Amino acid sequence: MPFLATGLSHHLAPLPVRERLHLDEAQIVESLRALVGHAGLTGAVCLSTCNRTEFYVTTRDDRQTQQATARFFHYISPGPSYSDLIYSHPGKVGLHHTFRVASGLDSVVLGEAQVLAQFKRAHRVAQQAGTVDAELDLVMRRAVETAKRVRTSTGISRQAVGYGQAAITVAREHLGDLDGLGTVIVGAGSIGRATARLLQRAGAAPLFVVRRGHKAQALAQALGAELVELEQLPELAASFRLIVSSTSSEDRVLGRQLISDVRLAQDQAQDLLILDLAVPRDVEPGTAEVEGVTLLDLDRLGEVIQQNLSQRERHRPAAEALVEAAVTELDLELGQRAAVPLITALVDRAELVRQGELARTLSRMRPLSEEERAHLDRLTQAIAAKLLHHPIAFLRQHADDPERRQLLEEAFGLEGAAAD
Repeated sequence: MPFLATGLSHHLAPLPVRERLHLDEAQIVESLRALVGHAGLTGAVCLSTCNRTEFYVTTRDDRQTQQATARFFHYISPGPSYSDLIYSHPGKVGLHHTFRVASGLDSVVLGEAQVLAQFKRAHRVAQQAGTVDAELDLVMRRAVETAKRVRTSTGISRQAVGYGQAAITVAREHLGDLDGLGTVIVGAGSIGRATARLLQRAGAAPLFVVRRGHKAQALAQALGAELVELEQLPELAASFRLIVSSTSSEDRVLGRQLISDVRLAQDQAQDLLILDLAVPRDVEPGTAEVEGVTLLDLDRLGEVIQQNLSQRERHRPAAEALVEAAVTELDLELGQRAAVPLITALVDRAELVRQGELARTLSRMRPLSEEERAHLDRLTQAIAAKLLHHPIAFLRQHADDPERRQLLEEAFGLEGAAAD
């Protein structure tokens, strides 16, 4: 089972590129079905978050896997070429990458928990799309199991480090004490809710939640905040100095003109800080040019997060060791699975030959008793079993070596058996 993890992430791709290649669930389903249906893949899962868009795929042979790689991002973004930003990790290296992603070891926030929930969601979406084969399902399930073990067996997730905490740090750096600081929350998803609760604990008040769906109303009630319309912000401008935006909108939510109107109604001696925690970004980039506005996005928060990770870094070796052990075990199991169709085909071929030769021999002999026929049948079975013993042992021993499997396929005339 050739496996490949391919995509781009925050390691190489800047935020504007990640925005362009970010996929919502409907786009993911469409992409997965097109790729599995037309690119020769046997399985595909897509994980698209604010920091990465990756595909985890299975194919029948390595050449197909490599050819499919180039089609992924051309399919979802046929414009500019991002070849220098895209990585492809085949085989065991790909498994290792996938397990590290699920475990939060490849995240901006080392050991973050949110990526595991996103990883499990990506698996479910692919299952619903009908693009998960048995081998890929096993990979995804083992990755989740390993990620849970990493979280419970090491201290890599115990220190409070995340975008919410980073937002608090940045807000204090720019605005000072948050006690009594008026704040607007735009977006009531997981990041928005977490950040809002941390701001409330820090004493931020009054709190305004912009009305955007039923989640906003629930968040406003939970915080004891005022539920407002986006268009009301200029009227309320004198009451706040911080805006935190983290919607899932594909379009800009906060425009330059709206923020200009807000600034006109504010004390010009005090700055307005806007934290854009969304991908795609919620705030028009030109908003940063408005006098007295400081606009910071996820990349800036990522810098702050990196400064706060020293405690978690101490637990990285133990977490990496758990991942390595789990990947090695799965790689061996997948290799043994890959040998099963060929072993079955080899045994079936031998049995077919045995029965044919036995029937031909019996037709040329004098009539035999049932007991004599049984003896002869057992004799030929024993001969076939002894002849097959070493080839089967060889296949099991070298199950993870596609070249040796192919050699045996050709030697016994079983070409294509491993793909059945």
